[in-house]
Amino acid sequence: MAGSSAEETEAEGATSEAAADQADFDPAAGEELYMKECRACHGPTAKGVSSYPKLVGQSAEYLVTMLERYRSGEKIGPNTMLMAPRARKLSDEDIGDVVAFITSLE
Repeated sequence: MAGSSAEETEAEGATSEAAADQADFDPAAGEELYMKECRACHGPTAKGVSSYPKLVGQSAEYLVTMLERYRSGEKIGPNTMLMAPRARKLSDEDIGDVVAFITSLE
């Protein structure tokens, strides 16, 4: 992209790597985790509920990045207090599985 900094390019490369490996993850395991941890706020088909955002249609890169940021404790927005404790419990494999499930809904 024109005008991108080196940091942005490196960050994009790192998340692209994580998302590119989506074939290695298990959407069925991701569905189980999603239904347990995410469904109440994001809805059963990840289309969002009330003030909770729609996840379906987002890129794997974006979803992985956001979950990793929440997991690290970064304050992102008004829903951070709800997301951070849930994301903190997720392993890299859990994130990959949940993202594989969400992107399978498209």
